[in-house]
Amino acid sequence: MVFVVLGSLFTGATVGYLLSYLPLSGEIRNLESQLSSLNKRIDSLPSASENVSLPALFDRVRQSVVVVEGLIQQRDFFGRVFYTQVQGSGFIYDFGGQMIILTNYHVVADTINITLTFVNEKEYSASILGSNPNADLALLSTGVSEDEFNPLEIVSSSTLRVGDSVIVVGTPYGLEGSMSSGIVSALNRTLVTENYSIGNVIQTTAPLNPGNSGGPLLNYQGQVVGIVTAIAQESQGIGFAIPSDTILENIDAMI
Repeated sequence: MVFVVLGSLFTGATVGYLLSYLPLSGEIRNLESQLSSLNKRIDSLPSASENVSLPALFDRVRQSVVVVEGLIQQRDFFGRVFYTQVQGSGFIYDFGGQMIILTNYHVVADTINITLTFVNEKEYSASILGSNPNADLALLSTGVSEDEFNPLEIVSSSTLRVGDSVIVVGTPYGLEGSMSSGIVSALNRTLVTENYSIGNVIQTTAPLNPGNSGGPLLNYQGQVVGIVTAIAQESQGIGFAIPSDTILENIDAMI
């Protein structure tokens, strides 16, 4: 009787274990297989900066960047009028069907006879549509056929992280169609000048020079994440850009 009882208990335990474990074991193996497959797919995905074609990206973006030039009227010691030329960059943006050019306020402040030079070397006169000196932003308009415009997309800069790759396309020293690349080296900087103070500024290692001001700071998808505004004098690899979120927050009021 003892052997019969023990045998029955062993048999019942074994059958119960097999009935509960085998289906669960199958599910575990299925989940492990799915996880392994998912890890392989993730490992095979290229990073945003590895497979991007910078020449192709440049060819696409440069269509949207313009040279911004203007004249500033001044007087010498004897009161005689003379003019100095200022130059910067700008980029095209589609604001609800209205084509505008975004640039820095300091590029066009106190200027007359503003001209825009497109990538096809055609020149057009422009006027200031709106501005915000405290954010160093200005909007320009020009009577150009929409066929000439290739607007860029502006996306939120809130997802940027230190180490993200970025590029700059502009006109340093008037050299149209110049491209430089670097990374986001710091975030949430405060840029202080004689006329204004701007918070949440992006710091970048992308080489910047006079004439880059007003040009776009772009991610590796060709989307605008900032607008170039300043360089740290006598520095190497320390430039600053106003974040795109600041642009998006101010553009309605400026227009």
